[in-house]
Amino acid sequence: MPASYDYDTKYEPPAPTIPVGLSRSGETSASQEIVALVDTGADATMLPVDVLKSAKTRYVQQRLMRGVMGEPTTVNLYLAAIHVAGHVIHGIRAIAGPEGSEAIIGRDVLNQLEITLNGPAHEVWIA
Repeated sequence: MPASYDYDTKYEPPAPTIPVGLSRSGETSASQEIVALVDTGADATMLPVDVLKSAKTRYVQQRLMRGVMGEPTTVNLYLAAIHVAGHVIHGIRAIAGPEGSEAIIGRDVLNQLEITLNGPAHEVWIA
């Protein structure tokens, strides 16, 4: 059965957000939960480092990545499992964002889901 989530009206314009669970890759139940922005323009998922550490995800490596402005930046990657709408996606190399920062779910996760953004209705559907 598809899951439906309302857009977050704290954003202007309202933005698609979804609740996600987080665990070490290979685990079947989430140890942390957070609400994340659905970002179809983001190549990768970025989660606050404090949440990644609290879920006991494993640090993998530093990597050079380009942000929206095109400048290369060094980031830390953690190996995680993302739990969303009954799906568990293992092996995600999540970028560690600053403590308390916004969680962003990128195409590395979204491309593994059947997801519909219904902008006029302000709803996200995940099958």
